[in-house]
Amino acid sequence: MSNIISVVIPCYNHERYIKSAVESVLSQTHGELELIVVDDGSTDRSLDYLRTVKDRRFQLLAQENQGAHTAINRGLELAQGEYLAILNSDDVFDPQRLEVCARYLSDSVNLVATWIKVINGSGKVLGVKKGWHNMLPWEFSAPNGDAFSFDEFTINLLASNFVSTTSNIVFSRNIYERIGGMRNLRFVHDWDFLLRAALHYKCMIIEQPLVQYRVHQNNTISSNREWMLFEICWIYATHLKNYFLTTNDRIEKGNYLKELEFISRSINVQGCGGTLWMMSQFIDGEKSNENAAPEEFLINDEAIRRVFLDDIRRRLNGEI
Repeated sequence: MSNIISVVIPCYNHERYIKSAVESVLSQTHGELELIVVDDGSTDRSLDYLRTVKDRRFQLLAQENQGAHTAINRGLELAQGEYLAILNSDDVFDPQRLEVCARYLSDSVNLVATWIKVINGSGKVLGVKKGWHNMLPWEFSAPNGDAFSFDEFTINLLASNFVSTTSNIVFSRNIYERIGGMRNLRFVHDWDFLLRAALHYKCMIIEQPLVQYRVHQNNTISSNREWMLFEICWIYATHLKNYFLTTNDRIEKGNYLKELEFISRSINVQGCGGTLWMMSQFIDGEKSNENAAPEEFLINDEAIRRVFLDDIRRRLNGEI
């Protein structure tokens, strides 16, 4: 299976878009692939279409609704390829995406992303996102200053998820085998996965727009602001210390302070800095209590999660 790229599509209520997503995979110029679609309890006609697909490379699984991260993980568990990719059911691959990405993957490069064509619900191109150079997800204090002078994948990934979507990563099987799949996060499971991968493996961006990322009114990212901010704070509470507060050969001594300044001027938790501090204290405290995975405990325990969501709500309402 060394020449095969496995593509996983998690599908949920995207009957308008799922056909385009599936066809964009099956029509790839890199023909040695398998496509695993996991329908996550769709209540529309997505499954009606999926059951009509006839291709030896296609596999369909249906499950009760459990969330995108669970659907993705189920597909990854079944994948047989040496390289793995994910495509959200409302996005589209460029016909040459897998062929081009496969050229860059090697023993020294284990994960690639590309530039992105941003499209609307009708497929009209709204612009091209060129990695960390444009279309940033939020404002920064010094977007044109020295703090943004690093033209490097990992340091910019700490500032924001410029990769933007799980549809924009192709990675080697050894990454998945070492760090596992997606964690129980509604909005930032891709960002968390990327930060875990980049800590151990070489990642790069290909300067070609090889995936179409669809922006429409039903995007998950626009559905719950409080929860989105909760997960952004969780990302920083979980990952920043992995890169900056321990001895790390990835950071050159001469650049340490400059990179630290970069992060201090790049993080924007939109008024929830106190929540971030509380999360960091909670995670450190649980580690001292020998909780092996306190960051996962924080997102999986409903009562603990509610405390932080309430704190964010009060901050957004000006009550704190």
